[in-house]
Amino acid sequence: MCWNVAQHNNYVFLGYESGHLVVFDERNLVEQVSEVKVHDEIISSFDVEGDHVITSSPDSTIKIVNITKGTVSDVNSESCNDSLVTDDQTAIPVTITANVSKIIPLKCKGCSSIKVRPDGKLFVAAGWDGGLRFYSWSKAKFLGLIEAHSPDTITDLHLHDNNIICSGRDKKISFWTMY
Repeated sequence: MCWNVAQHNNYVFLGYESGHLVVFDERNLVEQVSEVKVHDEIISSFDVEGDHVITSSPDSTIKIVNITKGTVSDVNSESCNDSLVTDDQTAIPVTITANVSKIIPLKCKGCSSIKVRPDGKLFVAAGWDGGLRFYSWSKAKFLGLIEAHSPDTITDLHLHDNNIICSGRDKKISFWTMY
C-alpha cells in the first residue's frame, strides 16, 4: 500500500495492491469518501496536484484521476456521501467522485515513483528501466528521458524546487537540475 495526503483539500489518498485508489476526509479516517479501480495491478506510486491524482503501476501505464466535489444532486449515486458545514452551520450533503480521465502508455514496464513538480508544470516518472521520464502536466505530453540509473534500480524520487534527486539499488544517488 502507498499513501499520500492532499493538504490543500484535506483529503487522504491510499493506493492499494488491488489497484484501487481510496479517498478519505482527514476529519474522519474511519469511513472512505470515494473509491475507484485505477489499475489492474498494485498502485506502486502516486502524487496529487490540484483536483487530480497521478498514479503508476507495473501495468506499463500512468493514469490521471479527476477528483470532483459536488452536492448530491451534481454527481452519480455511486459516490460516497460526506457533508459540508456552511458559515451558518447548515449541513449540505457533499459527494466526492474519482474517475480516471487520462491513460498514458509507458515504453517500460512500471514505475517505482512518480512526482509532480511543485509549480505544477510537469511530472517525472521513475521507470523500472532506470530512466526518468518527463511529461508536461497540462497535456501529459512526453518531453524527454534521462537514463539516470541501471535497469531495475530506481527506488526513490524527490523533487525540490528545480532539483531532482533519485536513488537506486545500484548504490548511486543522482542529482539533476531542471528548468
